Amino acid sequence: MKRIVLAFSLLLILVMSGCNNFSEPKISEDEAKSIVLKKHTKHIGKVEIISVSHKGKEYIVKWKNKGNCENGTDYVNDQNGEITKGEATIC
Repeated sequence: MKRIVLAFSLLLILVMSGCNNFSEPKISEDEAKSIVLKKHTKHIGKVEIISVSHKGKEYIVKWKNKGNCENGTDYVNDQNGEITKGEATIC
């Protein structure tokens, strides 16, 4: 009985350690901001970052540009800096 409990415990530890495969972000919050600014900077107005948060493996960057009446949210992958999803609204 002790062997079964020990074997089950070891198996559980192996499974749980495999599930905790979270890696640290390779890009910083400032780099995520820079990526979003670069994408949305155009000839009209100035892009302003409203907020940045980190959830899962993404930075969620909210921005606005009063000059062309545009705002939105971009989701930036924290490993490679790719914008995986973007939402924008124009007045």
